[in-house]
Amino acid sequence: RDAKKDAYWAHHDLALLAYAFWPLGFFRLSLPDEEDMAWFEENYPGWDARYGAIYREWKALGCEDPKSGFQPLQWFAKNGHKIYVDRVSQVPFCPSLSKGASTLRIHEINGKKHSFSDDW
Repeated sequence: RDAKKDAYWAHHDLALLAYAFWPLGFFRLSLPDEEDMAWFEENYPGWDARYGAIYREWKALGCEDPKSGFQPLQWFAKNGHKIYVDRVSQVPFCPSLSKGASTLRIHEINGKKHSFSDDW
């Protein structure tokens, strides 16, 4: 059941984080335009209410213009959305925004805390 939900939403969760990280990396992504967002909503009903709303907000805040000073990662922090990196897959995830099935689990091993996005 979780795999089916992840197959439908997890790549959208990851794309949102990739957009958030671009100012800190060596790559640049453009936000989806209205045509892209219409396609996503048509093919993934419910997409626009979650992801489209965030992308529109980021666009309004100047996400596409490096001179604006807008940092999507700061948006996550300001809105109370912590980002973790799964210890197994090394993929970032944000449990509070995720539509996928990932659930935050933190285990302490040899005095160090490790985040996991599932039991396995």
